Amino acid sequence: MSRKNHKIIDGRLIQIDKRWSQLKATQRVKIDTWLYEEYAKIYTRINLPPDSRWNDKILDTVYEKINDEKIWIPFGEVKRYFFSRKNAFRKRYQKKENESKTERQL
Repeated sequence: MSRKNHKIIDGRLIQIDKRWSQLKATQRVKIDTWLYEEYAKIYTRINLPPDSRWNDKILDTVYEKINDEKIWIPFGEVKRYFFSRKNAFRKRYQKKENESKTERQL
């Protein structure tokens, strides 16, 4: 098995097997924010938590943003992170909605 894990892509040396934990903290925060924003946008549109039919749309949209920012992370790592955080996104959205309903009632 080859131990080579770097390639030159667009004139940049890229580690092709990078893990989520190897990203800079600011990059992780950016990606997490984008994932939540897309999740919340779809939740608002359909008025239900996005189910598995929406996963590809959320991930594709966010991965485009990741590529535009020139952050290199394999798609599988972003997908794994999204699935691990999906329940937390749902709870966060519902908490935010409950707070805004409470404020409107006052």
